Amino acid sequence: MDSLRRTAQSTWQSIWIGLFAEDEFLIKTVGTVAVGLLCFLLANFIFLLIDLTGRPQWIYKYKIQEDRNFPVDRKRAFDVFKTALLNLGVINLFFMVISYPILRWYGTFRCTGPLPSFGELVIHFFVFRILEEFGNYYGHRILHMPQFYKYHKKHHEWTAPIGMVAVYCGPVEHFFGNILPVSAGPFIMKSHLIVAWLWELLVLISVTIEHSGYHIPFLFSAEGHDYHHRTFTSWYGTMAFLDVLHGTDKPFSNTVHGKRQFISCSFTPVKESVPEKMSSKHE
Repeated sequence: MDSLRRTAQSTWQSIWIGLFAEDEFLIKTVGTVAVGLLCFLLANFIFLLIDLTGRPQWIYKYKIQEDRNFPVDRKRAFDVFKTALLNLGVINLFFMVISYPILRWYGTFRCTGPLPSFGELVIHFFVFRILEEFGNYYGHRILHMPQFYKYHKKHHEWTAPIGMVAVYCGPVEHFFGNILPVSAGPFIMKSHLIVAWLWELLVLISVTIEHSGYHIPFLFSAEGHDYHHRTFTSWYGTMAFLDVLHGTDKPFSNTVHGKRQFISCSFTPVKESVPEKMSSKHE
């Protein structure tokens, strides 16, 4: 573990000194935006290639909504791509630039000093996840209120989402629904910048899978959020405990899709292991 930490520390120093010449403003703004944007594009590359070509055919058996977006309309996909670039590139950069003085004053996203230990990393990520879930759930519920839904409507144009739809929204929703819940944890915990970057990568990969429209073996289930896009109700969070607390899980949990909300450790599609008829017998 110590050897791994030393390697990580050396790699970070190479990035900090070699790539950004110890320019704190540059690495916290341009560096943070570049990491997020590149990660999101790479995570979505394979999914987008599959969605656009409809190949390989064998992955079709893992698609949740079999009759939708396979292959996806190219024009609609390009619109999503442009919005992703706008939000993750322009909007995120604007946010990082205007928030830089606050970050520096508060002492968060530090670039110097030792990297956190594995134990510290686990604690930070636990806090990040809880804060992100609260922000995401309640923010999402607010956006579904009639007086605020106009800011969320764009995201729900996709009733059968693809990976890039994760950030397909207007700037208001992107700021309050994406940026604030995700950045709250690292800010409050005064995390090292590399920890904030790792958190950013994990979130972007997870929301890509969540919106992918596929229930792929050994990856967490996208059934819940896919159901939300299809019905516009139920399953507003990702960890389920707030949905259970407020009873917003029931419309989803009482369906066959709710029975399929688990990590599949088999190459057999969950549609076959938990078919409609079997589910109805247990309901």
